[in-house]
Formats: sequence, structure tokens, C-alpha cells
Amino acid sequence: MTTAAARTPRESEAIVADLMMPHQANGLRQPSVFGGVIMGMVDRCAALAAMRHSGGQVTTLSIDRILFKEPIRVGELVEIRSRVVYVGRTSMAVVAQVYAENMSTGVRRHTNECWLTFVHLDENAMPAPVPPLTLETVEDRHMHDLAAKRREQALANA
Repeated sequence: MTTAAARTPRESEAIVADLMMPHQANGLRQPSVFGGVIMGMVDRCAALAAMRHSGGQVTTLSIDRILFKEPIRVGELVEIRSRVVYVGRTSMAVVAQVYAENMSTGVRRHTNECWLTFVHLDENAMPAPVPPLTLETVEDRHMHDLAAKRREQALANA
């Protein structure tokens, strides 16, 4: 069992932001940013949250769900916010919210939600225990419950 102090979802929060440029767009008649560009940003941001919570190296175990609600356009600012919402013995569930902002109008849209699982690694790249998660808010408890249900479903389908 880990001796590390419990941490809250808020303490693990990470933010990654970047301006979407033409080289990140697909070649369609009405181009939007490649989903893979957003997925890469999500994975980096979620990894930061997992590293903050675990206090060390992590690896992506799975991207359980990524929901693209609407396209992101070149010239928009993409901001991703992620946080740990559930912990197991060596793994962590992280949820990432993706926002796109039109820099000319200031209009901000919630475009994506992603669920990822990370494993904490020790110095030998072996799974290592993670600190417990302290739930502070109603939202923390709600997200924790959702993650627990997702975990149960994933284990039942394995």
C-alpha cells in the first residue's frame, strides 16, 4: 500500500492549450482539426493530471471514450482541462474536457469529453500504488461514481 498522502481531484487538475493552425486540419472542403491532434493533446493533458496525482511516471492504459460533439476549426484556441476522478490500487481514471474558443468573438464551446485510464509506474517501469483520492465536492463524488460504474462495466466486458 502507498504511504503517499491522499490528494483531491482539484490538486491533480492540468490544463493544456494551443492555437489550432492550418497544418493541423484535414483536407475536407470545410476543414476541421484532425481528431488525432485533439486526442494527442488530451493524452498529454490527462497524463499530466495522472502524474500530479501519483507523483511520478505514468503510462496510458486506455482511452476508454472520446466523444467528438462538434468540429474544431483552424484559428480556434483549444483548451483541455483534465483531472483524476477515480483511483484503484495502481491505476487512475482521468476525465478530460475539451473547449474551443473563437478568438475573434470570444465564443467558447465544449466540444469533447474523454475518459482515460493511466497506470502509475515505479523506477523499474512496474505498476506502483497510487495515493488515495479525497472527494471534496458533489461534482467530485458524481464523477467518482461515474468512473466506478465505467470500471465495473469494463471489467465485466474483459
